[in-house]
Amino acid sequence: MMKFMDELKRSKSFFSLIGLIGLVIVASIIAPNFRTINNMITILRQASVLLILSSGLTAVLLTGGMDLSVGATAGLVGCICAQLIKSGVPIPVAFIIGILIGALIGFVNGLLVGLLPSFIATYATNWVLTGLAVMVMNGAVIYDLPKNFTKLGVGYVGPIPVLVIIAAIIVVILYILLQKTTYGRQVYSYGSNAEAARYSGMPVKKIMISTFMICSICAGIAGMIITARLNAADAAMGEAYGLQTVAAVVIGGTSMLGGEGGVGGTVIGALILTIIVNVMNLKGVPSFAQPMVVGIVIIVMVLFDINSKRKQSQKQ
Repeated sequence: MMKFMDELKRSKSFFSLIGLIGLVIVASIIAPNFRTINNMITILRQASVLLILSSGLTAVLLTGGMDLSVGATAGLVGCICAQLIKSGVPIPVAFIIGILIGALIGFVNGLLVGLLPSFIATYATNWVLTGLAVMVMNGAVIYDLPKNFTKLGVGYVGPIPVLVIIAAIIVVILYILLQKTTYGRQVYSYGSNAEAARYSGMPVKKIMISTFMICSICAGIAGMIITARLNAADAAMGEAYGLQTVAAVVIGGTSMLGGEGGVGGTVIGALILTIIVNVMNLKGVPSFAQPMVVGIVIIVMVLFDINSKRKQSQKQ
Protein backbone atom coordinates (compact mmCIF):
# COMPACT_ATOMS: atom_id res chain seq x y z
CA MET A 1 0.00 0.00 0.00
CA MET A 2 2.83 2.39 0.89
CA LYS A 3 4.55 1.58 -2.42
CA PHE A 4 1.34 2.37 -4.30
CA MET A 5 0.99 5.71 -2.47
CA ASP A 6 4.61 6.62 -3.24
CA GLU A 7 4.07 5.83 -6.92
CA LEU A 8 0.87 7.88 -6.92
CA LYS A 9 2.61 10.89 -5.38
CA ARG A 10 5.37 10.68 -8.00
CA SER A 11 2.80 10.49 -10.77
CA LYS A 12 2.32 13.60 -12.91
CA SER A 13 -1.42 13.15 -12.39
CA PHE A 14 -1.25 13.32 -8.59
CA PHE A 15 -1.67 17.09 -8.31
CA SER A 16 -4.42 17.00 -10.93
CA LEU A 17 -6.26 14.45 -8.78
CA ILE A 18 -5.85 16.68 -5.72
CA GLY A 19 -7.20 19.57 -7.79
CA LEU A 20 -10.22 17.49 -8.87
CA ILE A 21 -11.00 16.47 -5.30
CA GLY A 22 -10.70 20.08 -4.11
CA LEU A 23 -12.90 21.26 -6.97
CA VAL A 24 -15.61 18.72 -6.12
CA ILE A 25 -15.57 19.80 -2.45
CA VAL A 26 -15.82 23.50 -3.32
CA ALA A 27 -18.54 22.83 -5.93
CA SER A 28 -20.57 20.82 -3.41
CA ILE A 29 -20.45 23.73 -0.96
CA ILE A 30 -21.23 26.62 -3.28
CA ALA A 31 -23.80 24.78 -5.44
CA PRO A 32 -25.97 22.31 -3.47
CA ASN A 33 -27.56 21.06 -6.72
CA PHE A 34 -24.12 19.84 -7.77
CA ARG A 35 -24.41 16.84 -5.41
CA THR A 36 -27.53 15.36 -7.01
CA ILE A 37 -27.41 12.09 -8.97
CA ASN A 38 -29.01 13.76 -11.99
CA ASN A 39 -26.27 16.38 -12.07
CA MET A 40 -23.55 13.72 -11.76
CA ILE A 41 -25.01 11.98 -14.81
CA THR A 42 -25.19 15.33 -16.60
CA ILE A 43 -21.49 15.93 -15.89
CA LEU A 44 -20.54 12.52 -17.25
CA ARG A 45 -22.67 13.10 -20.34
CA GLN A 46 -21.15 16.53 -20.92
CA ALA A 47 -17.62 15.17 -20.41
CA SER A 48 -18.01 12.21 -22.77
CA VAL A 49 -17.11 13.89 -26.08
CA LEU A 50 -14.16 15.68 -24.47
CA LEU A 51 -13.02 12.37 -22.94
CA ILE A 52 -13.02 10.64 -26.32
CA LEU A 53 -11.12 13.48 -28.00
CA SER A 54 -8.59 14.00 -25.21
CA SER A 55 -7.92 10.28 -24.71
CA GLY A 56 -6.95 10.01 -28.38
CA LEU A 57 -4.81 13.16 -28.18
CA THR A 58 -2.98 11.70 -25.16
CA ALA A 59 -1.32 9.13 -27.43
CA VAL A 60 0.10 11.93 -29.60
CA LEU A 61 1.32 14.04 -26.67
CA LEU A 62 3.07 11.02 -25.15
CA THR A 63 5.32 10.97 -28.24
CA GLY A 64 6.10 14.66 -27.78
CA GLY A 65 3.87 15.63 -30.71
CA MET A 66 0.76 17.79 -30.98
CA ASP A 67 -2.44 17.59 -33.00
CA LEU A 68 -4.34 20.85 -33.38
CA SER A 69 -6.75 19.40 -35.93
CA VAL A 70 -8.91 17.24 -33.62
CA GLY A 71 -11.83 19.68 -33.58
CA ALA A 72 -11.79 20.08 -37.37
CA THR A 73 -11.52 16.31 -37.83
CA ALA A 74 -14.55 15.79 -35.61
CA GLY A 75 -16.50 18.41 -37.55
CA LEU A 76 -15.63 16.99 -40.97
CA VAL A 77 -16.35 13.36 -40.08
CA GLY A 78 -19.62 14.34 -38.39
CA CYS A 79 -20.72 16.26 -41.50
CA ILE A 80 -19.79 13.44 -43.88
CA CYS A 81 -21.56 10.90 -41.67
CA ALA A 82 -24.71 13.03 -41.58
CA GLN A 83 -24.68 13.45 -45.37
CA LEU A 84 -24.28 9.70 -45.87
CA ILE A 85 -27.12 8.84 -43.49
CA LYS A 86 -29.39 11.43 -45.08
CA SER A 87 -28.67 9.90 -48.51
CA GLY A 88 -29.77 6.46 -47.29
CA VAL A 89 -26.50 4.80 -46.29
CA PRO A 90 -27.06 2.38 -43.36
CA ILE A 91 -25.93 3.81 -40.02
CA PRO A 92 -23.31 1.08 -39.26
CA VAL A 93 -21.79 1.57 -42.74
CA ALA A 94 -21.69 5.36 -42.27
CA PHE A 95 -20.07 4.86 -38.87
CA ILE A 96 -17.37 2.58 -40.34
CA ILE A 97 -16.73 5.08 -43.15
CA GLY A 98 -16.36 7.83 -40.53
CA ILE A 99 -13.77 5.80 -38.63
CA LEU A 100 -11.86 5.08 -41.85
CA ILE A 101 -11.85 8.77 -42.75
CA GLY A 102 -10.51 9.56 -39.30
CA ALA A 103 -7.76 6.96 -39.75
CA LEU A 104 -6.85 8.45 -43.14
CA ILE A 105 -6.62 11.97 -41.67
CA GLY A 106 -4.39 10.67 -38.89
CA PHE A 107 -2.18 8.88 -41.41
CA VAL A 108 -1.75 12.08 -43.44
CA ASN A 109 -1.01 14.05 -40.25
CA GLY A 110 1.60 11.47 -39.26
CA LEU A 111 3.30 11.72 -42.66
CA LEU A 112 3.30 15.53 -42.52
CA VAL A 113 4.74 15.54 -39.00
CA GLY A 114 7.65 13.52 -40.36
CA LEU A 115 8.46 16.55 -42.54
CA LEU A 116 7.23 19.52 -40.47
CA PRO A 117 6.90 20.39 -36.76
CA SER A 118 3.64 18.91 -35.46
CA PHE A 119 2.25 22.32 -34.43
CA ILE A 120 2.61 23.68 -37.97
CA ALA A 121 1.53 20.51 -39.78
CA THR A 122 -1.65 19.95 -37.78
CA TYR A 123 -2.51 23.65 -37.65
CA ALA A 124 -2.43 23.61 -41.46
CA THR A 125 -4.56 20.44 -41.70
CA ASN A 126 -6.99 22.03 -39.24
CA TRP A 127 -7.76 24.73 -41.81
CA VAL A 128 -7.84 22.26 -44.70
CA LEU A 129 -10.33 20.03 -42.88
CA THR A 130 -12.48 23.02 -41.88
CA GLY A 131 -12.63 24.08 -45.53
CA LEU A 132 -13.54 20.55 -46.60
CA ALA A 133 -16.35 20.47 -44.02
CA VAL A 134 -17.77 23.72 -45.42
CA MET A 135 -17.62 22.22 -48.94
CA VAL A 136 -19.32 19.00 -47.80
CA MET A 137 -22.14 20.98 -46.17
CA ASN A 138 -22.26 23.59 -48.95
CA GLY A 139 -22.83 26.21 -46.27
CA ALA A 140 -25.98 24.48 -45.02
CA VAL A 141 -26.96 22.68 -41.81
CA ILE A 142 -28.46 19.18 -41.77
CA TYR A 143 -31.30 18.54 -39.31
CA ASP A 144 -33.65 15.70 -38.46
CA LEU A 145 -31.42 12.64 -38.47
CA PRO A 146 -32.85 9.12 -37.85
CA LYS A 147 -33.69 8.26 -34.25
CA ASN A 148 -31.54 5.11 -34.38
CA PHE A 149 -28.57 7.39 -35.00
CA THR A 150 -29.41 10.15 -32.51
CA LYS A 151 -29.75 7.52 -29.77
CA LEU A 152 -25.93 7.44 -29.74
CA GLY A 153 -25.99 10.97 -28.41
CA VAL A 154 -29.19 11.20 -26.39
CA GLY A 155 -30.19 7.59 -25.68
CA TYR A 156 -29.91 5.71 -22.38
CA VAL A 157 -29.19 2.16 -21.28
CA GLY A 158 -31.09 2.10 -18.02
CA PRO A 159 -30.02 5.25 -16.16
CA ILE A 160 -26.71 5.53 -18.04
CA PRO A 161 -26.39 7.64 -21.22
CA VAL A 162 -25.22 5.68 -24.28
CA LEU A 163 -22.48 8.19 -25.02
CA VAL A 164 -21.06 7.73 -21.50
CA ILE A 165 -20.81 3.99 -22.20
CA ILE A 166 -19.09 4.65 -25.55
CA ALA A 167 -16.64 7.07 -23.91
CA ALA A 168 -15.88 4.58 -21.12
CA ILE A 169 -15.18 1.79 -23.62
CA ILE A 170 -12.80 3.99 -25.63
CA VAL A 171 -11.01 5.21 -22.50
CA VAL A 172 -10.52 1.64 -21.21
CA ILE A 173 -9.26 0.42 -24.60
CA LEU A 174 -6.73 3.26 -24.86
CA TYR A 175 -5.66 2.85 -21.24
CA ILE A 176 -4.92 -0.84 -21.80
CA LEU A 177 -3.22 -0.13 -25.15
CA LEU A 178 -0.91 2.56 -23.76
CA GLN A 179 -0.28 1.16 -20.27
CA LYS A 180 -0.37 -2.61 -20.59
CA THR A 181 1.09 -3.48 -24.00
CA THR A 182 4.48 -3.52 -25.72
CA TYR A 183 3.17 -0.89 -28.13
CA GLY A 184 2.38 1.41 -25.20
CA ARG A 185 5.89 1.02 -23.80
CA GLN A 186 7.29 1.90 -27.23
CA VAL A 187 5.16 5.07 -27.31
CA TYR A 188 6.53 6.14 -23.91
CA SER A 189 10.10 5.27 -24.94
CA TYR A 190 9.77 7.28 -28.13
CA GLY A 191 8.40 10.25 -26.21
CA SER A 192 11.12 10.07 -23.57
CA ASN A 193 14.01 9.89 -26.04
CA ALA A 194 13.29 9.61 -29.75
CA GLU A 195 16.93 9.17 -30.72
CA ALA A 196 17.49 6.36 -28.22
CA ALA A 197 14.31 4.66 -29.43
CA ARG A 198 15.52 4.93 -33.02
CA TYR A 199 18.94 3.45 -32.22
CA SER A 200 17.37 0.63 -30.26
CA GLY A 201 15.60 -0.55 -33.40
CA MET A 202 12.06 0.63 -32.64
CA PRO A 203 9.89 1.39 -35.70
CA VAL A 204 9.71 5.05 -34.68
CA LYS A 205 8.02 6.28 -37.86
CA LYS A 206 5.25 3.68 -37.52
CA ILE A 207 4.82 4.54 -33.83
CA MET A 208 4.46 8.24 -34.59
CA ILE A 209 2.01 7.73 -37.47
CA SER A 210 -0.04 5.22 -35.47
CA THR A 211 -0.53 7.67 -32.57
CA PHE A 212 -1.88 10.31 -34.97
CA MET A 213 -4.20 7.69 -36.45
CA ILE A 214 -5.47 6.78 -32.98
CA CYS A 215 -6.06 10.46 -32.25
CA SER A 216 -7.97 11.11 -35.47
CA ILE A 217 -10.04 7.92 -35.19
CA CYS A 218 -11.16 9.10 -31.74
CA ALA A 219 -11.87 12.53 -33.20
CA GLY A 220 -13.97 10.92 -35.94
CA ILE A 221 -15.98 8.93 -33.40
CA ALA A 222 -16.45 12.08 -31.32
CA GLY A 223 -17.63 13.96 -34.41
CA MET A 224 -20.31 11.38 -35.12
CA ILE A 225 -21.44 11.47 -31.49
CA ILE A 226 -21.59 15.28 -31.53
CA THR A 227 -23.78 15.05 -34.63
CA ALA A 228 -26.03 12.47 -32.97
CA ARG A 229 -26.28 14.56 -29.80
CA LEU A 230 -27.17 17.76 -31.66
CA ASN A 231 -29.41 15.92 -34.15
CA ALA A 232 -27.73 18.21 -36.67
CA ALA A 233 -24.49 18.64 -38.58
CA ASP A 234 -22.64 21.91 -39.04
CA ALA A 235 -19.16 22.54 -40.44
CA ALA A 236 -18.17 24.51 -37.33
CA MET A 237 -19.50 22.12 -34.68
CA GLY A 238 -16.05 20.81 -33.67
CA GLU A 239 -14.35 24.19 -33.26
CA ALA A 240 -15.11 24.53 -29.56
CA TYR A 241 -13.24 21.34 -28.73
CA GLY A 242 -9.87 22.14 -30.35
CA LEU A 243 -7.81 23.80 -27.62
CA GLN A 244 -10.14 22.51 -24.88
CA THR A 245 -8.95 19.00 -25.75
CA VAL A 246 -5.30 20.02 -25.41
CA ALA A 247 -6.09 21.68 -22.06
CA ALA A 248 -7.74 18.51 -20.70
CA VAL A 249 -4.68 16.40 -21.54
CA VAL A 250 -2.17 18.88 -20.10
CA ILE A 251 -4.21 19.53 -16.94
CA GLY A 252 -4.33 15.75 -16.49
CA GLY A 253 -0.56 15.66 -16.18
CA THR A 254 0.61 14.52 -19.61
CA SER A 255 3.79 16.35 -20.53
CA MET A 256 3.83 18.27 -23.80
CA LEU A 257 7.46 17.16 -24.10
CA GLY A 258 6.40 13.52 -24.23
CA GLY A 259 7.09 10.37 -22.26
CA GLU A 260 5.08 11.20 -19.13
CA GLY A 261 1.41 11.06 -18.23
CA GLY A 262 -1.40 8.88 -19.49
CA VAL A 263 -5.08 8.35 -20.15
CA GLY A 264 -5.93 8.12 -16.43
CA GLY A 265 -4.75 11.68 -15.90
CA THR A 266 -6.56 12.83 -19.02
CA VAL A 267 -9.85 11.57 -17.56
CA ILE A 268 -9.15 13.74 -14.51
CA GLY A 269 -8.37 16.77 -16.69
CA ALA A 270 -11.55 16.36 -18.75
CA LEU A 271 -13.67 16.05 -15.60
CA ILE A 272 -12.08 19.17 -14.10
CA LEU A 273 -12.94 21.27 -17.15
CA THR A 274 -16.47 19.85 -17.33
CA ILE A 275 -17.17 20.39 -13.62
CA ILE A 276 -16.00 24.01 -13.83
CA VAL A 277 -18.47 24.71 -16.64
CA ASN A 278 -21.21 22.75 -14.86
CA VAL A 279 -20.83 24.77 -11.65
CA MET A 280 -20.88 28.04 -13.57
CA ASN A 281 -24.13 26.95 -15.22
CA LEU A 282 -25.63 26.05 -11.85
CA LYS A 283 -24.61 29.44 -10.44
CA GLY A 284 -25.96 31.33 -13.45
CA VAL A 285 -22.63 32.67 -14.69
CA PRO A 286 -23.23 34.27 -18.13
CA SER A 287 -22.06 32.11 -21.03
CA PHE A 288 -19.83 34.88 -22.43
CA ALA A 289 -17.83 34.95 -19.17
CA GLN A 290 -17.35 31.19 -18.90
CA PRO A 291 -14.41 30.84 -21.37
CA MET A 292 -12.52 33.51 -19.42
CA VAL A 293 -13.01 31.67 -16.13
CA VAL A 294 -11.98 28.34 -17.68
CA GLY A 295 -8.86 29.99 -19.12
CA ILE A 296 -7.87 31.41 -15.73
CA VAL A 297 -8.35 28.03 -14.05
CA ILE A 298 -6.22 26.32 -16.71
CA ILE A 299 -3.39 28.83 -16.18
CA VAL A 300 -3.53 28.47 -12.38
CA MET A 301 -3.58 24.66 -12.46
CA VAL A 302 -0.74 24.37 -14.98
CA LEU A 303 1.39 26.86 -13.00
CA PHE A 304 0.63 24.94 -9.81
CA ASP A 305 1.57 21.70 -11.54
CA ILE A 306 4.86 23.14 -12.86
CA ASN A 307 5.77 24.59 -9.46
CA SER A 308 4.99 21.31 -7.69
CA LYS A 309 7.12 19.33 -10.13
CA ARG A 310 9.99 21.81 -9.72
CA LYS A 311 9.91 21.35 -5.94
CA GLN A 312 9.71 17.58 -6.38
CA SER A 313 12.78 17.52 -8.68
CA GLN A 314 14.73 19.70 -6.20
CA LYS A 315 14.06 17.18 -3.43
CA GLN A 316 15.39 14.40 -5.63
